[in-house]
Amino acid sequence: MMASGTLTPDAHAPPVPALAERVGWLRLLGAFRRNTLEAFPRACLDEPAVTIPLPGGGRMVLLSTPAGARHVLLSATDDFVRLPAGRRVIGPIAGRGLVLADGEAWRHQRKVLAPAFTPRTLPLMLRFVARIAEESCRRLSADPGVPVDLRSEMQRVALDIATTSMFSLETGALGAEIRALVSGYLDRLGRPTVADFLLPPGWPTPSSPRRALFRRRWLAIVRAVLEARRGQGATGAPRDLFDLLVEAHGDAPGGLLADEVGTLIVAGHETTASTLFWACTLLAREPALQDALGAEAAGLDLSEAGAAASLPNLRLAKAVAQETLRLYPPVYVIARRAARTSIVEGAEIPAGSIVMIPTWVLHRNPRWWDRPEAFRPGRFLDGPEPDRFVYLPFGAGPRICIGAQLALSEATLVLARLMRDVRLSLDGDRPVLPVATTTVRPDHVPRFRLERRNG
Repeated sequence: MMASGTLTPDAHAPPVPALAERVGWLRLLGAFRRNTLEAFPRACLDEPAVTIPLPGGGRMVLLSTPAGARHVLLSATDDFVRLPAGRRVIGPIAGRGLVLADGEAWRHQRKVLAPAFTPRTLPLMLRFVARIAEESCRRLSADPGVPVDLRSEMQRVALDIATTSMFSLETGALGAEIRALVSGYLDRLGRPTVADFLLPPGWPTPSSPRRALFRRRWLAIVRAVLEARRGQGATGAPRDLFDLLVEAHGDAPGGLLADEVGTLIVAGHETTASTLFWACTLLAREPALQDALGAEAAGLDLSEAGAAASLPNLRLAKAVAQETLRLYPPVYVIARRAARTSIVEGAEIPAGSIVMIPTWVLHRNPRWWDRPEAFRPGRFLDGPEPDRFVYLPFGAGPRICIGAQLALSEATLVLARLMRDVRLSLDGDRPVLPVATTTVRPDHVPRFRLERRNG
């Protein structure tokens, strides 16, 4: 079962860190500090389960097959629970929001949010996406010939989409503060450390005081967003996600409303921003593919009124977004703790073990993908859909990202709108390398040169 791709047979292979030949706990320590992608052993390409001993008699088990992923994420979800490390790293942003909720609380919160992410709500959401994409294109054309920071621009686009489509709110001056705060956290305190994994739940780590300070600052800015949205008043029937959340949670003790809103702002903006940035980086090396995207978009109505109807015709733009998510998955690893002893893919996993599904490796394994190292969007046009436990950009199973369809649609529409207007290239030859923190981010911020189409 291989996903092929013939659209761009000579497509380039973007530079990435090499998989490790051997991994012990000392190398893990260094990789967590530098780049988690360096911690994945090459053996994951061939062995269904790779076990790494940890200090104190514990172990980490990496499951790198579709069968292993299916077992953990679908068949035996009660046997594999959230890691304390995840709560330490994501908790300052998410609090008790959906992404970290468990059990009955998770089921209730998912039920509350589900109506906002059904297919029937997508046309309304896409009106906001189309408007913000248009505004971005106007900003980018303001200074022709001047190198631009597309990473910051895509973060702005994604944040504006998240706040307007879900909360009917333009963040204005708050937007820059939100982007700076979130980006700074993910680049520094959002890097998981060995202490996050090894210390028992409830024990402080060296990062705990600074994460607590971030938490206070983050809640203050989220509450400012909430006050701005409340200032718009109610309209009777729920009109957006904010209204649904207020109906479900109100101002419940513990700040659950703020946690849900904060979680959705970050999740909605970081995933889309990352996908758009990496897509631009990949396309910068593919001028012919840019022209094909521009031609596809040229004859379509991508305005607020026409975006939803045009989306199914953006097949190439969608394939580019899907291939970008394969090469740079926002969820580059899925981590769990074994709640009880079990055997998965022939490996004994004692209770308390750390279990990881390295999406990064699954997406780059030649057993499942033809020329996996290459950027080949055609693989999502020519062949069958990849197995859902081979292609995991948004996770899988009951806890798959609730906004996965919206995120893919956003990236598709913004890319099409951008490519209709401009050609882009990287300003300089320095390669852009991925660094895994909480998400997959670039090792530096490159500049792009934009050339308007049709002069």
